[in-house]
Amino acid sequence: MYRIIIILFLFCTSLFFPQSIKGFHIPDSLKNKTFEQLEKSYSKEFRQDDIAILYANTFLVKAKNEKNAKKQFDGYFFLFTKFKKNIKYIDSIQNVINRNSNIDELSYGNYKIGDIYYNCNKYNQALSYYLKALPYAKENNNIKEIVLIKHAIGKIKYFTYDYEEALKIFKETFSYIKNEEKKDPSNYLSILHSLAITYNAVGKYDSAYAYAEMGRSKCLLYNKKYYFKVYDLSCNIMKFYLKDYPKSVKGLKQNIDYFKKYDSTNLGITYMYLSMNYQRLNNKREYFNSFNKMDSIQKRIKFIRPELIGLYKNSLQYYELEGNKEKQVYLIDRLIKLNDTIYKSNYEFSKEIHQKFDNPELLEQKQELISNLNKKNTTLYWFLGGGSLLLFTFIYLFNINQRKLKTYRVQAQKLIDTQNESSISNAVGGLKKLSEEDQAIEITELIAGEKINKAKSQIPENVRQELIVKLHDFENHKVFITKNITLYSLSKDFGTNRDYLSKVINEIKGKSFSNYLSELRINFAINELKENKKLRLKTIAAISEDVGFSNVESFTKAFKNVTGTLPSYYIKILRDNDK
Repeated sequence: MYRIIIILFLFCTSLFFPQSIKGFHIPDSLKNKTFEQLEKSYSKEFRQDDIAILYANTFLVKAKNEKNAKKQFDGYFFLFTKFKKNIKYIDSIQNVINRNSNIDELSYGNYKIGDIYYNCNKYNQALSYYLKALPYAKENNNIKEIVLIKHAIGKIKYFTYDYEEALKIFKETFSYIKNEEKKDPSNYLSILHSLAITYNAVGKYDSAYAYAEMGRSKCLLYNKKYYFKVYDLSCNIMKFYLKDYPKSVKGLKQNIDYFKKYDSTNLGITYMYLSMNYQRLNNKREYFNSFNKMDSIQKRIKFIRPELIGLYKNSLQYYELEGNKEKQVYLIDRLIKLNDTIYKSNYEFSKEIHQKFDNPELLEQKQELISNLNKKNTTLYWFLGGGSLLLFTFIYLFNINQRKLKTYRVQAQKLIDTQNESSISNAVGGLKKLSEEDQAIEITELIAGEKINKAKSQIPENVRQELIVKLHDFENHKVFITKNITLYSLSKDFGTNRDYLSKVINEIKGKSFSNYLSELRINFAINELKENKKLRLKTIAAISEDVGFSNVESFTKAFKNVTGTLPSYYIKILRDNDK
């Protein structure tokens, strides 16, 4: 009993000076603890500030005494996470880096500085230090650090809405970490979670839910309570996207008390998705109850998610119907601030990531391929000849590609200029939507115009006229953006046969059914992208689905055939014009 009291006394006295290692002495009860044991205790007691800081200080002093630079970096990072994310610890890590020239330490030190900036939402600075760390990790052939650094860059891509590229990185990093699961469960769970939420972001909800469920079970296996709550939140968010709104609401509510105590950001996200669920369930009272709580948290901690824009616009519409002008003014002000944050800064930063990370990675990949080819050469002659041929081929293909890219840019600008001229012309001419009577006259004229071809066709005249009217409605009501439309399915909907429908389209449109359908969808996409800024935030894959295409390749090919450019160039110029 006496020994227990002495240990408790030493433990408690150490809590009087936990916030700084100056004058700190490791308690006797912790002197023989290993770094692994101290880190495990720190993680276990993370939510108990004083106790966690004691373990962090002990970890750091032990690292200093043993002159272990990498463990010092970890120790400073532990303290950073406890002191309201105070970036002063960056200077401490930098001082250790300056005293060392070891490549391994240069890599890890810059990586941890990047992590500090990342956790402060300073993505520009974080990216800069990750990119400093990456060459050192590659030079040292430290596969684990390369994976962790790339994963960190992938997370930045995710938070700047470049989901497709983020998914590529997370797939790559997960293929490594899944083999290290038992040795490194924390990084395994972190990368698995990134993979799950990114699958959700690109619309692959079943895959996202499967990975989230797997992560949740792994958290129980490794006794990771906080990770379990994060995964549980993700599972319930994905139930929303799978349209299981009641279960999503029930699951989200179960985590509120925990996040209130430990995680304001995830608490805000919880209320955000509760609002979205109640919106779908048409429960106005609960919608505003959750929305107002989310809004209060968002103002306080400034968490950013693209879904916020839709929620604030939805609330604005509610108050417009009620005629509540005071609330409308408030929500408009909130939307302006969110738009500035989401739509402007992240586009610019996405370009920076592309220039500083994507291009060098591609060049490195190319260099690696060239290097591998060179190793297979057995004589200097073949080495020089093959290298020269490869170089000239590369230059030739590069020039062809550059000309194509230039053509795409020019065509995209012409397309926008043509649209702008058309908009001005329509405005000057007082153009307006046709009335039902005018549309009927238009259809009648179209039918009359087609009668001259009657002798050439075997289609009964009454069938021809009926199909012309139905095609007109098909275009006007935007039915063409429905997925999986075929000549057979449409002819069935029209109550006719495939041959009749195909011949009428050929005669009045002068093109095949597939070309007709593609052009309708592409022209619709062009106009929607020009008018709807929110649509431009989506991935090309998501846009292609929105306008009826089954995959990105068919959408991109059709866009190029109709416009002479690619959708990515068209969207880029539209974004540039918004600045």
